[in-house]
Amino acid sequence: MLQKVERAKAVQDRLRTLQRPGADAAPSRLAAGIPGGNLQDFGPAPPFTGIHTWLGTPGGKPLTMAGLRGRVVLLDFWTYSCINCLRTLPQVTAWDAKYRAAGLTIVGVHSPEFAFEHVVINIRRAIERNHIRYPVAVDNDFETWTAYGNQYWPAEYLIDREGHVRYASFGEGDYAKTEAVIRELLGEPAATIGPSPAIVPSDDIATPEIYLGANRANGYTQTLPNDPDAHRYVLPPELNANHVGIGGTWSNRSERIVAGRDAVLQLRFHARHAYVVLRPPPGEKVVVVRTTLDGKPGRDLRVDADDLYEAAAPPGPAQDHVLRLHLPPGTSAYSFTFG
Repeated sequence: MLQKVERAKAVQDRLRTLQRPGADAAPSRLAAGIPGGNLQDFGPAPPFTGIHTWLGTPGGKPLTMAGLRGRVVLLDFWTYSCINCLRTLPQVTAWDAKYRAAGLTIVGVHSPEFAFEHVVINIRRAIERNHIRYPVAVDNDFETWTAYGNQYWPAEYLIDREGHVRYASFGEGDYAKTEAVIRELLGEPAATIGPSPAIVPSDDIATPEIYLGANRANGYTQTLPNDPDAHRYVLPPELNANHVGIGGTWSNRSERIVAGRDAVLQLRFHARHAYVVLRPPPGEKVVVVRTTLDGKPGRDLRVDADDLYEAAAPPGPAQDHVLRLHLPPGTSAYSFTFG
């Protein structure tokens, strides 16, 4: 997941991987961020490759780039526990409703970050919850992701009616620019673009994403043994900004930490909202994770699936906060993200 990228440079670097031999790779005015320029042609779009399952197509039949010829195609690379992807989805679904009849086909390419995001029933539930009406390709082995040289969640690639890649945007934002390209490729005037319905991310988020499992652990105040055995920890009396501490019994796994007896997870962050990816204990349909925010009772998180949960949403602008979670034994925590 990512909070922010240098989009002009990133777009050009990634699109050069699709550039046909001998073509001019200089950025177009539109791809560089000025609506109304002549769009660059980055050559034929790579085909859908290694798709595990197709969701939202008649009979689950696969789509092909050849079969989509004649329509403008927007590929949205996403994964359902990514807060940046979820904040982008209102815009993408709005484009689907607004431009489908005019010739736009949106295809969500679901490329999972965590192991539980490979599970198709989990993806179906996320599709329903987020009111996604366009097809979704389950790219569990990252083969389509790799074919596009992609590196980001979310990422949008726009493909013209002849099947050529013309534009890309990585991360949140750039909605007006992307919509201008959609309209240009559809043959509609870009000057009449309405306001974006998407949620605008906060510019004053100071805390980066924090991963809790051994493979990408960051932000810990303590040192966690790199083994899956249960260990006892004492919660630090103070936390530095953008750090987490744990108390009670925990097991350290590759993607997650697993709560044991008296498990407490404490976080000091600066943002408007804090989100956490959680998993209920094996065999449990639902558990409740109690929270406190700045020493006061917070919200109870009803954890009934491997998913992203909003752990704190204090009123007002982004500020420093201390969040504490009390996790029942067997509950897993994967990461924190902020917005």
